[in-house]
Amino acid sequence: MEQEGPSMKKLFALADRFLQESDWKTMALLKFCLLGLGIVIGAMVPPKHKKTAVAVGLPLFFVTYLPLMAKLIHLAAEQQEADLEEDYV
Repeated sequence: MEQEGPSMKKLFALADRFLQESDWKTMALLKFCLLGLGIVIGAMVPPKHKKTAVAVGLPLFFVTYLPLMAKLIHLAAEQQEADLEEDYV
């Protein structure tokens, strides 16, 4: 039986293309969209499960945030180095 709908490979390829064709403004909109979704989901968590949600969400935030910031710092350092080299030429 043939699988209906897009495969995971096709979805990942589409996501890669979306990112390649996006600028920082599009990414900011995506991040605000996800923030809004997170706030709505967080508001729906029953009070007795809020501590568990925070115990799961906070480590997830740091595990994803730290590598992103490390990449940003690395790119900023590369850009600064390229700018310095350009000044000397």
